[in-house]
Amino acid sequence: MPLYTYIITYKGASYVAQGRFSNFKGFVSSWTCEVPPNALPGLTASLRSELYQKAYYGDFAEVPNRKKVWRKYLDIGGNEFIVFAVQTEA
Repeated sequence: MPLYTYIITYKGASYVAQGRFSNFKGFVSSWTCEVPPNALPGLTASLRSELYQKAYYGDFAEVPNRKKVWRKYLDIGGNEFIVFAVQTEA
């Protein structure tokens, strides 16, 4: 299974997660539940709950002029939550 790297940004902070999955889309827990509490300081407990609810909605879009890189935007608490999924290994 390929290795995927997830790069997450929210309110000026960032976090990186990785996991081996058959595809990058269906494994939301790898970039939601496993984020340590202090990794994204602006992501409070109530906003984490909002993230878990919204994470399955919307699609990842391919990043133009890049291979095996996708991006997803979510509105969490009125702020932009961005997650990039990068297939790091085949």
